[in-house]
Amino acid sequence: MSQKSSLYRTIEILKHLNEGKKLCVTRLAQEYEVSDRTIRRDFELIRERFGDFMSKEGECYQAYKKVLLNEVLHATDLMTLANIVNLFGVTQKESLISNKTKALVEKSMLVYDFKSRPFENMTNHEVVKKLEHAIKFRKIIKMKYKTERASTQTLFNPYKILFLNENFYLVGINSSNQTVEYRRITMIEEVEYTKKEFFIDKEVEHFFQNLQTPWATYGKPDIVVKLRVEVPIRRYFLKKKYLPSQEVVHTFDNGDIEVHYTITNYREIEELIIKWLPRIHIIAPRNLQKMIKRTLRKKLEYI
Repeated sequence: MSQKSSLYRTIEILKHLNEGKKLCVTRLAQEYEVSDRTIRRDFELIRERFGDFMSKEGECYQAYKKVLLNEVLHATDLMTLANIVNLFGVTQKESLISNKTKALVEKSMLVYDFKSRPFENMTNHEVVKKLEHAIKFRKIIKMKYKTERASTQTLFNPYKILFLNENFYLVGINSSNQTVEYRRITMIEEVEYTKKEFFIDKEVEHFFQNLQTPWATYGKPDIVVKLRVEVPIRRYFLKKKYLPSQEVVHTFDNGDIEVHYTITNYREIEELIIKWLPRIHIIAPRNLQKMIKRTLRKKLEYI
């Protein structure tokens, strides 16, 4: 069997586990033409994502309960999977996504639909495959990155591919200056492996795990933004978290609520505040008020 993507392989392993099959590391490694270590990582990833549902005997695993619905995915899982499917080109002839996975998404979409989708049409599939490999094996890459202003080549330690604000980003460390950076996947033109590997910086990894927006700044102290949300719009904040750090901490006598966000950069919260004006008020910090006023004045200049 030819080597398949880790996503394809992991989904197939999940399917076999759900069927009650006993799966052994060595045999799977031979079947998928990967190392035993890679297969063990797959099982660790499955356990991390779906919890403790497998028993282990020697190098073999077997599930004692099912972890996926047979007919329709849960909305959250579907949205995650649909974004991954989009990333790997579900409409392409040689898609990296199995027909069974696509069929599951399509069947689930009879129940759900998502009007907010990734802006990007991913066409650089070879680049994505190389990034996947480099992330998995912690290889330092040489990357050609093109923006409207310039084309640059950078040595990069790739940590993750993240979906943020309806765009896909490669996040990691610029090897040249050791800065934490975000790179849009669609703007990466070429990827070459180097012979060097990198070690994961746990603080940087933790930062990426807790990332809320592409405007977060690594190494900056947390800023707690306190907002007063008026009664006519409070239901939106009670029903939905606009950022993962959102916390409703107080209800005022007139029914308004106080909402807190923990951020590292004012740009993370700027768009949200402007969207809900004039029904939202900044309690703290005061200099955020000044920044929002400057932003609004600049916007009005172009009207």
